[in-house]
Amino acid sequence: MVAVFHTQTSLLHDLFSLGVHAGDGLFVHGSMTAVDATVGGARTIVESLLRAVGGTGLVGMPGFSSDAYFPAEIDKSRLTQDQISEIEDAVPGFDVAKSPTSGMGIIAETFRTWPGTQRSEHPAVSICLNGEKANDFLKEHSLAWATGEKTPLGKLRDRHAMKILLIGVGWNRCSALHTAESFAQHKRTKTRRFKNGGPNGTWIETPDVADDMNRLFPAIGEAFEKTGAVSFGKFGGAECKVCDFRSLVDFASDWIDCANKRSGDLS
Repeated sequence: MVAVFHTQTSLLHDLFSLGVHAGDGLFVHGSMTAVDATVGGARTIVESLLRAVGGTGLVGMPGFSSDAYFPAEIDKSRLTQDQISEIEDAVPGFDVAKSPTSGMGIIAETFRTWPGTQRSEHPAVSICLNGEKANDFLKEHSLAWATGEKTPLGKLRDRHAMKILLIGVGWNRCSALHTAESFAQHKRTKTRRFKNGGPNGTWIETPDVADDMNRLFPAIGEAFEKTGAVSFGKFGGAECKVCDFRSLVDFASDWIDCANKRSGDLS
């Protein structure tokens, strides 16, 4: 059996076949495992994405991190109040240069540290961008409603030729759907608690849209696909979906609004 592998040349061809053009903006969620054997690994994938959009393009990925949260692996119920306070004092908080991504995968983590990549300063839900006028989208990032209007994801709706690219992952991984819910009149909400301001910062609570937990997002994606607004193809070994960023957010916001209004489930 002949081994199957992917190179920067073959991945660039795949991106062009998916309809990616020079000057495009791409917000990417990707699985290295799904892409499969790639010469150069995640480095080659990031280079391919940046080369495909060129010098006038823009590539983005989530930079979500956990350095500003109470450690998820520690059970608070088994701690004294003094222990909880000790741990909270020890939480390092967010550092725009040092805080690694959490649960975003090796492609996003490689992109975070890539030369020229800039990162917004939300302590938990930062966004990484690399390309033309990246800072214009990053300089404002509201602490509350962290994917909403006054955030990089909210502002990317207005960039020309801004697209979503899902590489081997489903709609449940698409951060723009949280943006869509932020704009919906009827939305599910939660309180986000994190340390703001680094090691000596203070703990704050902010309102935000709730985690989807696969309740609505897969169904939204399926409904959006039926409109014909999504293109499909391969990137290496990964099945991919590509669509217009703003079109998805507008469609999903209306869809979520109607779904939440019918169900009354706003938790």
